[in-house]
Amino acid sequence: MTNDMQNITRSPLGRTEAQFLAKIGIHPTFSIADARRVLGHKKSDPTRQFLERLQTKGWIRSIRRGRFAVIPLSSGEDRTPQLHEFIVAMELVSPAAIAYWSALNHHGMTEQLPRTVFIATNHPVRRPPREALGVSYKIVSLRPEKFFGIVKDWIDETPFMITDREKTIIDGLDLPQYVGGVGEIAKALATAWPQIDEVKLRKYAVKIGNSAVAKRLGFLMETLKLGNIEKFRKAVTLAPGFSLLDPTLPRHGKYNRRWGLLINTEIKA
Repeated sequence: MTNDMQNITRSPLGRTEAQFLAKIGIHPTFSIADARRVLGHKKSDPTRQFLERLQTKGWIRSIRRGRFAVIPLSSGEDRTPQLHEFIVAMELVSPAAIAYWSALNHHGMTEQLPRTVFIATNHPVRRPPREALGVSYKIVSLRPEKFFGIVKDWIDETPFMITDREKTIIDGLDLPQYVGGVGEIAKALATAWPQIDEVKLRKYAVKIGNSAVAKRLGFLMETLKLGNIEKFRKAVTLAPGFSLLDPTLPRHGKYNRRWGLLINTEIKA
């Protein structure tokens, strides 16, 4: 090994360790099973101890139990894997999709940069990880029927899954606490409307199975003068009673009977 490598890491590498890192490092992350395959180990061999030693030396980091990332020389003294937080998110739960405020930002529908990476999945997660490699994550468990509208995107040559623009809007109206409130969705609609598929948006508003979403979306579209509001009203079913326009805010304001909403925040056209 070169002196530069030894200076950057806590301890120098042995020959087997160096060969292992050269082979496994072509992947963004790897599992214990991957390590066994590269090392030619059987289940009875000390693969875990080998990985623990590499982690102690500062050459790999654990993302979650049984999942690791290589720390490249380019990481410098921080000794942090050079992985985008969306790629790490794909390792924390499966299936996974970048969603809510993180998806809003990725799609260019908000200027707000959330400090937490929001991930949606289709099942309950016991003891969900809240931090990995110094980044905060929020895993939102959805019912399977709400887990749709997901597309593949890429960072460099590594894929990740993310809610599309229309589903990101619908998700934000379903659970506004994860997008900074309904006001952020209003801004997103106004900003991104030329890129929004209105037919898909109507379809998603029905498919999400929450009448409050349709009420909120209809009100926002009408207030912001977006789309064909009469087609929207024919496509959706509005449940009786009044829902809060923004459930993250106090219950006050005026009742809107047309949309079955208590308007508890101001939306500017």
